[in-house]
Amino acid sequence: MRRLHKPRHAMRCQTWNYASKGWYFLTMCSVKREPIFGTISDGEMHLNALGTIIMDEWERSVALRPHMRFETIQVMPDHVHMLVYFRYRTVYVKGSLRGRFGHRLRRSISSFVAQFKATCTRRAQPHHHGTIWQRNYDDQRPCTPPHVAAIIRYIRNNRREAQRRLDQQRLLYNRRSTA
Repeated sequence: MRRLHKPRHAMRCQTWNYASKGWYFLTMCSVKREPIFGTISDGEMHLNALGTIIMDEWERSVALRPHMRFETIQVMPDHVHMLVYFRYRTVYVKGSLRGRFGHRLRRSISSFVAQFKATCTRRAQPHHHGTIWQRNYDDQRPCTPPHVAAIIRYIRNNRREAQRRLDQQRLLYNRRSTA
């Protein structure tokens, strides 16, 4: 008997033009949320080879994509936050804003993320076999300057917050084990 596949749930907003001018707050997670990009100690992120590849690709993206402004990035042990700005809107031919199924629109957020992930994965092959990313990504579109500023603060403080959570977990574990 032939098995029918359940259709994928579209995570992107179906009515939003993801090549529109504006800010995009992106989060990409490592496969199975494994801490493969480095470690946090003393509130600082210490990148390993995979984390360094991600930062190198960020720097390359700045030079390769003049249609985008790369505001800030934070590589964490199991995910990456970045804030980017599309400088101008991509013009489309008639049809859906999403393009045809399986085809990404050029100069769109999904195109950027796919290229970024693919390049990082290809460059990571000597250090890590297989993919390093979970499928898909999370996006938010901050609209106001205070919202953009709050996201920048969040990204920059993320490693310190992660350290604080780790310290709390260790404290709770130590209390339980000595009780």
